[in-house]
Amino acid sequence: MARKRKRRNAGTPTPRRRRLTKAPPPDLNTTLASVIGGGGGALLGGVAANRGWDPTMLALAMTVGGGVGAYTLDGNLRVAANGLAAAGAGQLALSLLAKSADPKDDASGASKPAKKNSVSAQPQPANAGGLPPGSIESAFERARHRLAVEDDDRDRYIDVIDVDLAEAA
Repeated sequence: MARKRKRRNAGTPTPRRRRLTKAPPPDLNTTLASVIGGGGGALLGGVAANRGWDPTMLALAMTVGGGVGAYTLDGNLRVAANGLAAAGAGQLALSLLAKSADPKDDASGASKPAKKNSVSAQPQPANAGGLPPGSIESAFERARHRLAVEDDDRDRYIDVIDVDLAEAA
């Protein structure tokens, strides 16, 4: 009769290391097509926005156009369309953030006209009220002059105070 082998409980087995397979790098033509699609789209969108077109609508058109191109085209054109869609999505996000952060824009999206009869190009502080130009600077200059005059009179700081006379009064 054959003898049954008993297994030894010698500890946990050593874990096997997984071999991490690395994907092959993309072809240089694929990378260039992606860069050209994204950079060219961003450049054209920036030029058109500089010419007066609405940046939000341009970015939306780039995103949708690039997405449709990436879905329908083949090869490097598909990769370039992916780059265009990515650049459009980035510009769309930036334009929406810029609109929400700009307090001068109202609900219609048109910016308010600037005041034509402002005294200076720099904005005045909120607490300046209707002060004439230069009045704040002259007030600081007067205060600086008064402090310089009072510093010459240092005798008042070295007067000895007699405590007995102060209690008697």
